[in-house]
Amino acid sequence: MPSSRTTLRLDSLHAAPFYAGFVVAGMATVLLGPILPILSARWSLGDLQAGSLFAVQFAGSTLGAVLASHFRRGCLIFGYASVAAGLAALALDRQWLALPAFALVGVGLGSATTATNLLFGLERPEDRGTLLTRVNLFWGVGAVSCPPFIASAVGPGAYRIVLLGLSICAAGVFVALASVVGKRKSAEPGEVGLPEGGGRMSVAVFLLFSLLLFLYVGGETSISGWIASYAHRCAGLNPEKSSLFVSIFWLSIVIGRLITPYVSRLASEFTVLLSGVVAASIGVATLLVSQTMLISLASVVLAGLGCAPIFPLTVARLLARIGHSRHAGWIFAICGSGGAVLPWLTGFYSAYEGSLQMAFIVPLIAMGGVFALILLERSLPVSPPVSKAVLP
Repeated sequence: MPSSRTTLRLDSLHAAPFYAGFVVAGMATVLLGPILPILSARWSLGDLQAGSLFAVQFAGSTLGAVLASHFRRGCLIFGYASVAAGLAALALDRQWLALPAFALVGVGLGSATTATNLLFGLERPEDRGTLLTRVNLFWGVGAVSCPPFIASAVGPGAYRIVLLGLSICAAGVFVALASVVGKRKSAEPGEVGLPEGGGRMSVAVFLLFSLLLFLYVGGETSISGWIASYAHRCAGLNPEKSSLFVSIFWLSIVIGRLITPYVSRLASEFTVLLSGVVAASIGVATLLVSQTMLISLASVVLAGLGCAPIFPLTVARLLARIGHSRHAGWIFAICGSGGAVLPWLTGFYSAYEGSLQMAFIVPLIAMGGVFALILLERSLPVSPPVSKAVLP
């Protein structure tokens, strides 16, 4: 149990900016998925070109996560400033600005979300699974909220207003977090602080969790990023309606994260984690063979429910092993690069085969790898992490 000197009051108003920030982060992370059919039609993008947008955003996210491993406090605050700037640039609706805009968004998301996940995962070790599930639930709320806004933006003017509004929200979170974290030096015991310090981890743990999270984030991003285009082509929906498939996917994740703490009381977290991977794999596999809208919809729901517990519970298992190690930021960086590589690979395979439906073999293989690595992780010996107090 942390002492009163190290306890972060995550249920107090001090934590509200973190939750609000994750709502904004969720919207910004999945933004490319629902707007991809619109951008592809407006700028005549092929699947390979569209996949490059994913690569740029998540390559930026990788850089942001690396920075967060060394400058957690600064990255937590200025990450949202970078997101705000990127969204504002994207609102200008110029194709030549798309790549730098998504790069700015990616750097900001990688910085802010990595710092926040480390904070919530390290403060109360006995509750880290629940706390990480909760904060990522707010991320899911943002991810669900984004596609309806995009679907309503049928005209260029409305589209730009939505992006500007989201940019303003990110700037508001920046101001709020700057105020909260800026008080840290004079804070009373129990107020918000950011974990600092070092620790050690084995090479095996580093490689295993890096690959596991690389495959999961890449697989999840491939599903959310391409499912709108899948619905447009395979189910015959227009670009506006097809973006709702993205909402359904993230709504399923939100529902799954709502029930995960309760399910974990009935079964072990390991069982819940493994069951989630199996469910997600079945959902993705069904997309490879389904042709009707209803079957595709059911597959997306199952994939979302299965994905729900994977990230928070995997991060909880990681932090249980490594504590306050600064190397955690590198693992988040590598997992963010999965969001750059696998969606691009999905687009490449789609262009090569001439079938986006068959390209969903990429996230299916990724989920298979996640399943195998989770089983392997359980066989690794657990060493008590070396850590420091959260507040000096």
